[in-house]
Amino acid sequence: MRTLRYLVLALIFLLLVVVVIGFFLPSKVKMERSIEINRDVATIFQIVNSLSNFNKWSPWFEKDPDAQYTVSGNPEGVGSKLSWQGNTNVGTGSNEIIESKLNQSIKMRMFFGKDDKPAYATISLKPSAETTKVTWAFENDFGYNVFFRYFGLVLEDMIAPDYEKGLNNLKTYVESLPLYDYSAVSIVTTTPDKVYTIESNVASQQDISSAIGAAYAKIMAFISANNVNMIGSPKIITLDYSGDSFHFKAAIPVGNNEVIDENKLIMGELMYAGKAVKIIHKGSYQNFKKSYDVLFAYLTQNQLEKNGNPWEDFVTDPGKLAEEDLITHLYQPIK
Repeated sequence: MRTLRYLVLALIFLLLVVVVIGFFLPSKVKMERSIEINRDVATIFQIVNSLSNFNKWSPWFEKDPDAQYTVSGNPEGVGSKLSWQGNTNVGTGSNEIIESKLNQSIKMRMFFGKDDKPAYATISLKPSAETTKVTWAFENDFGYNVFFRYFGLVLEDMIAPDYEKGLNNLKTYVESLPLYDYSAVSIVTTTPDKVYTIESNVASQQDISSAIGAAYAKIMAFISANNVNMIGSPKIITLDYSGDSFHFKAAIPVGNNEVIDENKLIMGELMYAGKAVKIIHKGSYQNFKKSYDVLFAYLTQNQLEKNGNPWEDFVTDPGKLAEEDLITHLYQPIK
């Protein structure tokens, strides 16, 4: 019995030593890893600022292909949230952006399993002349839980390889994206301008210009005959464009579109009102495709969903300016 008593006392003493030492261990743990990515800071920020993009570069995604993921909250920035439920390799939890500084950093709050105490991760971006340094940091506060403080001693060795892999995945993904200059792209809110429109179909590329000219001529003749004022630049709304065929509406903004065309060829309508992605195109109308490629790449990269037909707003008069000086605003409505 005496031996057993000594053994119990020794175990209690050892436990006390472990607890006492634990109180002197750091209660906070921070680990970070960095990588240089050969892309501009804005492109990278747009990707990491939405957790709907997270599984495109996550180091844990491939560990359980059957895991269930739910994206909720805001599409980007503060409130963007990703929840998951998977096998023992990924477990269950959630990740939510709680701070977002444009082209600088985002901070995320994470919960794992049934633990109600969050951990935090921060992605910081530091641009240089040719690359952007991306730093992914993890931090946790174990408080007075001495056993978790011991766990903190090995935590960096456990999670650092995943963070390094995630950064490499991010680098591979970002650098695989096409290089586009988004300086002429913006998100705007359009107004419900009154317009008169006429719908037309064209079967070949060669006939597009003449068909548009004819459509405008009919609208101008109608509004002139009815003393309606033209108050804005002409527009073309694309209904369908496949192969050589082009289905469109020509539109002219007016002060009053309540006069009815008895032939029902010219219709009074309201232009789309709401959010849209806009790109400023300079130069020939023949080069619209290049600007649309940039616009649609912006939509894809930022997970923006189309919400109707695109249109062109012909800001300048081709009869007064050289072709290379023409300005056209291209719009794509979004949700």
